[in-house]
Parts: sequence; C-alpha cells; structure tokens
Amino acid sequence: SGKLAGPLHGVVMAIKDQYDTFDMRTTSGADAPYANDRPPDDSTFVARLRAAGAIILAKSNLGEYASATPRSSFGGTFCNPYDTERIPRGSSSGSGSAVGANLVTCAIAEESGSSIRGPASAASAVGIAGTEELVSRDGMIQIGINTRVGPICRTVEDAAKILDVIAGYDPKDELTAFNVGRMPSQPYASFARETRLDGLRIGVVREYMNKALFTKEDEQTIDLVSAAAADLSGCDIVDEGR
Repeated sequence: SGKLAGPLHGVVMAIKDQYDTFDMRTTSGADAPYANDRPPDDSTFVARLRAAGAIILAKSNLGEYASATPRSSFGGTFCNPYDTERIPRGSSSGSGSAVGANLVTCAIAEESGSSIRGPASAASAVGIAGTEELVSRDGMIQIGINTRVGPICRTVEDAAKILDVIAGYDPKDELTAFNVGRMPSQPYASFARETRLDGLRIGVVREYMNKALFTKEDEQTIDLVSAAAADLSGCDIVDEGR
C-alpha cells in the first residue's frame, strides 16, 4: 500500500510459547496432546502487536510450564547463543536467545520470578518486567498470582516501543483495570533518551553482592556491578543492606 501499517511496521518478533497466537499452537513447552491444537484467537497483546504492524514469526521455547530449567519435553534443551555450554536462564530462555542470536528483533517473555530479566541479561539484551496489571495476560497458559508480560529487545528504546503498544487496559484481564488513569502522559519510548543522572537516587542492594554468599563464578559479575555503581557520577548512590 506504500503506507506504514503502524509504529512496529515490519518488526519481526517471537512470542513465548505460553501465549496464544491464532496461527501457531501453544504448548507451554509440554509434549502433550493439546500441543497439536491451535487456539482460535490471539492473546490480547499479540493482537495489538499485529495491529501495530509487527510480524509474529515464531513461538519461542521455554522451561516446561514456565519452570526455571532451560529445557522442555516439547522443544528440548536450549543453550545460550553466545556460548552454547552456558545457561540462557529461564523460563523465557527461547525469547532471550532468539533476540541474542538475531533471529528476531524483539521477543515477548513472561516472568513470575526473573524469567524476563534473567534471559535478557544472559543474551546481552534488555528486558522490561512491568507491574502485573500493566499488560494483559489474556490467552496465557498458567496465569498465576504474579505473572508479568514484557518485551526482550536489543536496546532500551526498542523495548520501550514494544511496551507502548502492548500496555493498557484489557476487559479480558480484570487486573489491568488498575492501570487506568496511571499510564504515563507521554510514550515510554520518549523517556529512553540519553540524559544526565543529576538528582537521581539509585539504590544498590549490597546484600546480593556479598561474595561470601555466592560461588566463585559470581565474583566477576559482582565486580562489574560494583564498578558500574562507582561510575554513576552525578547521582545519589544509596547502599542498601549495609
């Protein structure tokens, strides 16, 4: 048509295989009879992505029934795209790895613990796990008391652009009523620009940076986070847990 379909025109995406898409089966990683069935319609956020012009390329593998283990009986074992002998973290392992391996531009993940942030960090990507009421969970297998929908992308701005499309009220998920009147007045992506840190207060949870409580393999990560905190000049660093 020569016209943009929407703000996500042509953006290629993978959806964690815990959410319905009308054109692909939903397995939640389980090798069960219903893995051969396709749902009749999209999850609400998937429909919003399509309406914005996104291309839903594939479902991404996950720890079976959203377990933290990076393996499913339906899709098998999965690996970190940067080092196949390392864990991609879970349960949204496939979503993080799909972005890290350049198979898609962005992916949708889900977390109740750290299943967005973990796979994103393991794939050198950006994950946003908003509050539970921010994005509709309609069309999800295993909706729980703390399940949150969010994007994994290569940049903060890309992740914010996805969030702009999928966030908001949905009558199919009554919990989203709590975001009515509480959404930002400007798009999330407008806040993703570079700016100074003057006046910001940033908390550093030192309790989780005590090397005595962790393994040898964690020490390099702790050192990197400590160095990054020291580099945040211009803002007020608040050490928590000391």
